[in-house]
Amino acid sequence: MAGSSQVALLLLLLTSSIAIAQDAPLPSPPMPGRFSVTITSGDYERVAHVQIPKGYSMEAPPALVLALHGAGGNGRIILDHNSWAAKAEKNGFLVVAPDGLPARPREPVNFATNPALWNSGQLNNRSPRAAIDDVAYIRDLLDMLKDRLPYDTTRVYCCGHSNGGGMTFKLAAELSDRFQAVGAVAGLLAVADPQPKHPLPTLCILGTKDPLVPLEGGEVRLPWGNKRNPPVAEPLTAWAKAIGCELEPKVISDQDGIKKEEYPSKSNGPVLTVLMLKGQGHQWPGSKSFAPLAAMGPNTTTLNATDTLWDFFSSIAKPPAK
Repeated sequence: MAGSSQVALLLLLLTSSIAIAQDAPLPSPPMPGRFSVTITSGDYERVAHVQIPKGYSMEAPPALVLALHGAGGNGRIILDHNSWAAKAEKNGFLVVAPDGLPARPREPVNFATNPALWNSGQLNNRSPRAAIDDVAYIRDLLDMLKDRLPYDTTRVYCCGHSNGGGMTFKLAAELSDRFQAVGAVAGLLAVADPQPKHPLPTLCILGTKDPLVPLEGGEVRLPWGNKRNPPVAEPLTAWAKAIGCELEPKVISDQDGIKKEEYPSKSNGPVLTVLMLKGQGHQWPGSKSFAPLAAMGPNTTTLNATDTLWDFFSSIAKPPAK
């Protein structure tokens, strides 16, 4: 398929160019700048990229955003291409962008033949990648950073794009005690019967013209093969149920190309908010397009997802001190 071949080539060039620039290891004590941290989790060496804003102080730890790239990407893409590094600098929070492991985890990563992924629940159970516990890795990463790069543990948020959005939902289901809110862009829940211990406020941003996450579901074409998606209403309803919300959304507004829906809480708890961007494809809204429209769908200027997610996170009330 020509469209998939084109996007594979372009994304391979992009990921390769970003990966060339290596980050220096995180210094001790930490200082502002871009660094990397490496830990061993589940017998695999795992790398994460961190952006420390100017003015960072270990004595007054800031909020932390965990940002997860999509399939075939890496942490540097979501920091730079999706502007999380610039947002962290402007607003004074830490952003951590880990790299996923490739589909064949003992072999070198390659977008076209061995893409980096997250074990979000979407993978074939027979895949060697599906045996790797990414939830345990994120727990290990957050634990390590508490000591080496102190952050405000009452203001930790997670977001992700595409497969990284699916991983965000999995973390919200299985590691909910470590986050205060979560957000997903062009990614959906892929965990059966999620039962989070601490239901979290959730924002999901979807495009009405996304060929990889079609609203009505159906077969989609990826650079690595085809798969079948359910209608988006199914995973959204499942997540609404998991966090104690009504199963039918209410339309809050529908203007300027954005339809906002909310699944109301049954008990004055967290809600699931969904933003449907009319005409938006699979790109991260607000980022520059770099893939053919036939493969990823159109990219509108209706909304900047990074700004919207940070506004959502920062609006969540800090829990009272114990």
